[in-house]
Amino acid sequence: MTSSSSSVRQASAPRGGLSAFLDKWYLVIATWPALLVMVGVTAVPFIVTIGLAFTDYDLVRSEGWKFIGLENFASLIHDRQTPQIVFNTAYLVIATTTLETILGLGLAVLMASTIRGIGLIRTAYLIPIMTAPVVVALTWRAMFNNDAGWINYFLGLVNLPQPTWLGNPALAMPAVIIADMWTGVSFMAVLLLAGLLALPHEHTEAAEVDGASPWQAFRHVTLPALQPVLFVAILLRMMDAFRKFEGIQILTTGGPGNASTPLNLHIYNTGLFYHQVGYAAAYGVVMILMIAASAWLLYATIGRSR
Repeated sequence: MTSSSSSVRQASAPRGGLSAFLDKWYLVIATWPALLVMVGVTAVPFIVTIGLAFTDYDLVRSEGWKFIGLENFASLIHDRQTPQIVFNTAYLVIATTTLETILGLGLAVLMASTIRGIGLIRTAYLIPIMTAPVVVALTWRAMFNNDAGWINYFLGLVNLPQPTWLGNPALAMPAVIIADMWTGVSFMAVLLLAGLLALPHEHTEAAEVDGASPWQAFRHVTLPALQPVLFVAILLRMMDAFRKFEGIQILTTGGPGNASTPLNLHIYNTGLFYHQVGYAAAYGVVMILMIAASAWLLYATIGRSR
């Protein structure tokens, strides 16, 4: 009895030396490499971008650059391209996020069922996520081809008009959205499927026992419980829509004209093709403000309700 009580006292006694140091500071030790990387690749470029927005920095001018205050933002406001660029960005983000969320949620509900062969369906929907964005864009560019594309071929079989998808200002952005949905819907479906499978089934079963239909049980029980996962999924998809670049560059190059040019692509063209880095940084600040406003609006509508 004495020996066992003494061993308990020894086990519960505070440890000293290296063990005590690790117990106290293990969170700092474990997280500082990730924090250092985040500061290097996120915080520093963020601060540099804001600083360059107040300069006339040019890549090809040899006499250097100077501080010009708000001139870049004044030029941006009076630029005739700005309304079209901002509209394209909002159109792309809202359309892709909304459509991919609705379709992804529907597919997630389907894949959460226990029908035969559902495992094969779940595996198949991982393929678009694993495919490189450049490959996806090249594939859809071939499908939208006016003469040899499959889309116009099948439209011709049913005697429907065969439009010039990538050369029509009214159809260029819808074509970009359709191509983005091939990977975006799969991403949302897999993410929301994980959330559905993690939910307890007792509440849904209780609602059905009380007389609720499957739709009523989903709307009033499952969907509210899925809100935290839904919030994260929509936020990630929205951020990815703001950053979309390679798909548009390959499909339409932002054309015809500026019909499918969002802020991300316009910043690239302004900074690297026209060498106006300071002006491009001002557009970058506008993009940062749009992302922050979108994230706040999403939190106010979905995140705060939890």
